Amino acid sequence: MATVGQWLRNKLTPPSLEEIEHETRKWQIECKTCGRSANLWDAGGKRYKAHGNKTVLGRCAGCDNKLRTMKIYRPNE
Repeated sequence: MATVGQWLRNKLTPPSLEEIEHETRKWQIECKTCGRSANLWDAGGKRYKAHGNKTVLGRCAGCDNKLRTMKIYRPNE
């Protein structure tokens, strides 16, 4: 049985970069104007222990780098 100290260390230990990358690669970012989609990690984003869709402003390469509304979502969810 784990002690309180061990439990706290497990809960408060910062995630490794590999864990964050693995989780983020499950997410996509899509321009709501042109429909261009990319993997969130490859686009420079991070999403860790998150759920639900999110709408953000970002520059879209498909729209000549204009500021657009982007949807962050997890496919098959």
